Amino acid sequence: MNRPTLRPLALNFLAIAVALAAGCANQKALDDGRWLIAEGQYEQGLAKLEKVVKAEPTNAEYRAQYLIQRDLAVERLLKAGDGMRAAGSLDDAQVTYERALALGGDAGSVRSRLNNVQRDRRHRDLLEQANGSFKKGDRDGASDIVRTILVENPGQRDAQALMRRIEEERQKEGLVVPAMRSRLTKPVSLQFREAPVRQVFDALARSTGINFVFDREVRSDARATIYVTNVAVEDAIDLILLPAQLEKKVLSENSVLIYPNTPAKQREYQDLVIKTFYLANADVKVVLGLIKTMLKTKDIHIDEKLNMLVMRDTPDAIRLAEKLVAAQDIAEPEVVLEVAVLEISRTRLTELGVRWPDSLNLTLLDPSGAAPLLLNELRNINSGNIAVGPTPSVSISARAARGDTNLLANPRIRVKNRERARILVGDRLPVISAIVTPSTGTPVTTESVSYLDVGLKLEVEPTVFLEDDVAIKVALEVSNASNRRTTQNGTTVYDIGTRNANTTLRLKNGETQVLMGLIRDDDRRASSGLPGLGAMPVLGRLFANHLDDSQKSEIVLSITPRVVRNVERADVAVAEFWSGTEAALRSQPILLKPSSAAVAGNNEAAAKIAAAPPAGAPPADPAAPAPPSEVTLRWSGPDRARVGTEVVVDLVGTLKRPLTSATLQFSYDAKAFQVLGVDEGDLLRTGQASTLLNHKVDAAAGKVMVSIARSGQPLIGEGPLVRLRLKPIAPAAKAEFQVVLSSPVGIAGMRLTATPSAPLAMNVTKD
Repeated sequence: MNRPTLRPLALNFLAIAVALAAGCANQKALDDGRWLIAEGQYEQGLAKLEKVVKAEPTNAEYRAQYLIQRDLAVERLLKAGDGMRAAGSLDDAQVTYERALALGGDAGSVRSRLNNVQRDRRHRDLLEQANGSFKKGDRDGASDIVRTILVENPGQRDAQALMRRIEEERQKEGLVVPAMRSRLTKPVSLQFREAPVRQVFDALARSTGINFVFDREVRSDARATIYVTNVAVEDAIDLILLPAQLEKKVLSENSVLIYPNTPAKQREYQDLVIKTFYLANADVKVVLGLIKTMLKTKDIHIDEKLNMLVMRDTPDAIRLAEKLVAAQDIAEPEVVLEVAVLEISRTRLTELGVRWPDSLNLTLLDPSGAAPLLLNELRNINSGNIAVGPTPSVSISARAARGDTNLLANPRIRVKNRERARILVGDRLPVISAIVTPSTGTPVTTESVSYLDVGLKLEVEPTVFLEDDVAIKVALEVSNASNRRTTQNGTTVYDIGTRNANTTLRLKNGETQVLMGLIRDDDRRASSGLPGLGAMPVLGRLFANHLDDSQKSEIVLSITPRVVRNVERADVAVAEFWSGTEAALRSQPILLKPSSAAVAGNNEAAAKIAAAPPAGAPPADPAAPAPPSEVTLRWSGPDRARVGTEVVVDLVGTLKRPLTSATLQFSYDAKAFQVLGVDEGDLLRTGQASTLLNHKVDAAAGKVMVSIARSGQPLIGEGPLVRLRLKPIAPAAKAEFQVVLSSPVGIAGMRLTATPSAPLAMNVTKD
């Protein structure tokens, strides 16, 4: 009878079980899909979600989850693609955008991004062409290409930077003064004694084709004495002007204005340039003080908001200011401090024994209840009118407690050089102060709240040195609030336990230093019991209570500096350079530039402009022998070198007369060598004297200028004067080193004759 009714019931239960199992499977697949999407596996995760939706097409929740997760995946892919495109990884950006398109993202938005990738590729190719044209000197062609890029994408940074470089080059060309060009390409020789300056320039004008225009205030009676042989025309003009206190201004290639070198005429004729400096790292106020101190510039303005400096001065002063700013405007050093502070605490507590009452209070009761108590009533004192309080009680103590605590703080903090950083790991406790102000009525109470820092406080101040060493001032304080109390006037105070350590460390980059020994060890023992009975050896435990409390804690500090950025040493060109004289700023010193005819000894080919010899002077004897050389220079070094291997070349001098100073200039093959250093030779270190050697390397022109000044015992003998440390950078069949200028000076400023050395030829190979 019951079988027909039980069968449908069983089928219903089976259907319910199947539905529950299917629901659990779908929920698991939904969770797995979300997890895959969170891990970046968007295609696999959306495939699982799509499978769940197809299994239950009527489930609106599953479909909503699928659409939400798909939009989230597409948004993440588009964001990642935008970052790759901004970083220049165009191929990766295209792949990422195509993934977003395949997932069903907005086709219009994704295809627009793909078009931008193609445009960026085309712009990159165009930018390479523009850079090539710019390097070849075709600024107009490069400018046209860059303008094409900027029309399509005005925010293209590389194109903007190249356009800025092109404009800077054009601006520099516009500021370049005309270069004087003489029709006489060979050097000249001048021999004048107390001749009028105008007569000297008249002779130069007839021979060189240069037009000289004189200011009306140039004195007609000014005279010049000059004896030079085989010098360039420009240098000859400078040698005439300098002693006569005259100055020149080049008007064109063959026209020069001569005027007195006075402040009034300088203001009238000297051209000034305005230069704007945008500082990236240096403080504009510091740079302002530097330029005013070094260059004495008056027309200067700063904008602190833009960190900008504008100055108006001569072109030479502007060039010097550029070098000063380049040496000053460098990023400050930064260091990351990895700090670990560990507090190790251990407590041990033992309490064992019987705690007996240590006092009883006996109180006499007045049966009549009258007060005060009469002496007559004391006659009837008995146990009935004596009260005992408090109620005596005995407690048994048997307790042992152990505790071990480790508190760790492990911060990482990035700090600029010579800046202070502060770390607090703990609490700020409120301290309430009550101030009562008297008044005619009720006193007025005013409360103020201040906060007290409690916990771990660490202050560090690093100083980064050039050798990647870091000096760190460390101030460590560990404090805790043990008790809170309120005073009579209502002020809330705390009992503060503290431990401090202050020190200064100097560590290498990556070196770890551990500071230990901040230990607090408390050991307290207490006992209480009945007199006499509590002191018994064994039974005394029944009549006494003993408490042993031991607490020990230690602070351990570990600190490791990691130098993120150190001071970058300035290039030689901006760390040491000529600045002119006290009276006039110059970016280059007044020197005689060597001429090819002078070096080759071809004096006959040089044009000679000579005045008549002074009266009574004996005629020159052409057959007379040349005076003997007092200083002979020669090169000493290998004839072969290998790229990448440092070589040393010495300039050896043979000094037959005492030498006190010298100016030397040599040329080298800048394409084959890089100058690593210019050092004193062994000969300069001899004798009881001090020698000052200054040098300047012009890597672009392949020249080295050296000045030697010796105080004390003069120099004489034979040995290396100057040592060049070189690094071969490219192969060369015949890389030459040659002395192009030598000006030795002896005792009392006497000029010594010098014989330049023969060139040193070196073969540079890769192997």
